[in-house]
Amino acid sequence: MDAATWLIQPQGLEVVASMVAELDAGGDTLKLASRWRSKLTDPHLASIAMTAAVARRRARARWPDADRLLFTRHGLEQASDPEVARWRARRLATPDREGAVAVWDVTAGLGADAIAAARAGAEVVAVEHDPARAILLEHNLRAAEVRATVLVDDALDVRVPSGARVHADPARRPGGDRAHHLDDHRPPVGRIIDRFAGRSGLAVTLAPGVDRDDPALGGEVEIEYLQLGDQLLEATAWEGPLRTPGALASATLLPTGEHRVRTDASRELVIAPPGDHLIEVVPAAVRARLHDELGEELGGWRLARHRALLSIDGRPPDSPWYRARPILAVLPAKAAPIRRWLADRDPPPVELVLHGITGDPTRWWREIGRPPRGPQGWRLELIRRDDDAIALVTDAAGPSVSGSGP
Repeated sequence: MDAATWLIQPQGLEVVASMVAELDAGGDTLKLASRWRSKLTDPHLASIAMTAAVARRRARARWPDADRLLFTRHGLEQASDPEVARWRARRLATPDREGAVAVWDVTAGLGADAIAAARAGAEVVAVEHDPARAILLEHNLRAAEVRATVLVDDALDVRVPSGARVHADPARRPGGDRAHHLDDHRPPVGRIIDRFAGRSGLAVTLAPGVDRDDPALGGEVEIEYLQLGDQLLEATAWEGPLRTPGALASATLLPTGEHRVRTDASRELVIAPPGDHLIEVVPAAVRARLHDELGEELGGWRLARHRALLSIDGRPPDSPWYRARPILAVLPAKAAPIRRWLADRDPPPVELVLHGITGDPTRWWREIGRPPRGPQGWRLELIRRDDDAIALVTDAAGPSVSGSGP
């Protein structure tokens, strides 16, 4: 509490800003921390400020206003990407028939979602159980120039008005270790849903690998998988009026906002050998189990039951939902025939990609003859199928299809 209070005071903010400037100029973290410990009355404050300075520099990659905000290492790791938070706030803060919407962020942390919801027009109450973190949260809300009320309370105990929408982002690394089950989160995801389901709407931020069919989620939620550029960053469980009617899962591509919804059980395409093109569906659509639906639209098929890789004959239309690469060769997934095929040609840079194949990529590279390495040339794609394995050589630099997406 004392350290957090000092950080938001003029001296603390000035020390953090000075440390950031020195690190930007190439200063060594350990040497700077040692020097500042000798300059401050309480040496512990130097360590606290250095942690905030290092976190601020890391936050710059995602947070446009990072230099006005205060972060901790764990708080930054837990915080949503601002682009993702802005997208989620569009649904959270959509006005209802009565106009203004109240959004209670019951695990507010350092304020990413609270800031986004307030900027989207919601009346925000930010709840944080840690009193010291709540001090930094209040500072960040002021620095971001948004209006919100901060409460120090527990997410499962706080009394939320019946007409308010609720957002929760439970800690996925309680005690520093990654939680592998939803009910190992803090608070547990199942308890959050039980506590707030059936109200004016609930959104729960989850890790991107969450399984739509996890029992902790219940049956009445939509899981939206959110991808920024090429990275699958988060998932959001939408419940109640915030859920798209009938949706089981959905996928969103940011920053463009391309969005697809799945409302029924996954289709199952036939399994067949490779055709003219390899179709690699983007991660958000794979997690939402939209890949078979996309393949059906293309007249394609799967290469294996447990692989989301598709193939078609002919050149597919442009789309942000997949990458399509011409297939140059289909070979056994063995080093000798691959090495002979490459030796008969003058290959451009080759990128090695393993799809379900175990083994050391460096050993594979050595055994296929050490061709030139690099992207935007050919891709050697080793694919584990249901009963065997194959190697595809695809042309990443040729007339691939990707559209305007990530």
